[in-house]
Amino acid sequence: MAQKPTIYLLHGDDEYAIAQQISAMEAKLGDPTSADLNTTHFEKGELDLSALAAAAQAVPFMAERRLVVLHDPLASFKSSATRDRFKSFLENIPATTAFVIVVTRPLLSYQDKKHNKRHWLQKWAAGQGKRVYEKEYLLPRGHRMIAWIQTQARNADGEITPQAASVLARLVDDTPRVAAQELGKLLAYVNYSRPVDVDDVEHLAAYHGEGDVFEMVDALGNQDGQKALEMLHRLLEQDAPLRLFGMIVRQFRLLLLTRELLNSGYRGNDIARKLKVHPYVASKIVPQTRNFSIETLETIYRQLLDIDEAIKTGKIDADVALDTLTVALTA
Repeated sequence: MAQKPTIYLLHGDDEYAIAQQISAMEAKLGDPTSADLNTTHFEKGELDLSALAAAAQAVPFMAERRLVVLHDPLASFKSSATRDRFKSFLENIPATTAFVIVVTRPLLSYQDKKHNKRHWLQKWAAGQGKRVYEKEYLLPRGHRMIAWIQTQARNADGEITPQAASVLARLVDDTPRVAAQELGKLLAYVNYSRPVDVDDVEHLAAYHGEGDVFEMVDALGNQDGQKALEMLHRLLEQDAPLRLFGMIVRQFRLLLLTRELLNSGYRGNDIARKLKVHPYVASKIVPQTRNFSIETLETIYRQLLDIDEAIKTGKIDADVALDTLTVALTA
């Protein structure tokens, strides 16, 4: 029998694909009760090596293996000594445990890949042979997302036209988890009896999450700090901070581009075509630009890019950054 990996290093910005991989691993532990008894999750910020060791060294209960999942631990490894202790811990995990390290961003930037530079975890993993399994999960974007939606439809014994898949990809902002949810609704709507078409998507598919984001950005533009914070915290209860931050960055990018197009004389559907968004989205964005001058939008967008860099380098948590930004914009 082939040796199963003990350490699984799963990284990338496609959190849905990573979650599916972990769900598949949980399913192999047996029935839901057995899987629950043999699975331990350590959330971001919970880097306690003693607790990790206790979970990893525990004997599986009526199952072949245990599953231990450590989420986004990189911010805890600021010194080489801490990294060395963690690597030593990993090297002593027994084969009866599948230890999963989840990093919800690519370990390497484009520049890193261009210059063939590897992350310290990847360098360590390369020396562990088949004991470590590493995989990068990148969001399918553009044409890859359209193909992904069509493949998912076929896997579910349904079909969606390329045009409808393209519209759905734009509506859900290239987010696989949401695309999968909306695709399930659409296939049920057509009763799996015909391909989903553009009219079906426009009639049924939700513009996920953007309604509340529009409302929060409206509050920012109106200098209503209390409402903006209330909306932010409501959104944080429904969505992961990083994904929400991405939605807000996208919203201000669209606002800035829309303001530039309006200043250049573009209107209505021409703006939608230029932005490559659904006309419904454009119809919501255009009125919102009245709340912001182009100078203000440029300043906010630069601040968001600075915050994005700070989040990715572990200098600040996304939820804290969003709170701080909201207060600053409405002070």
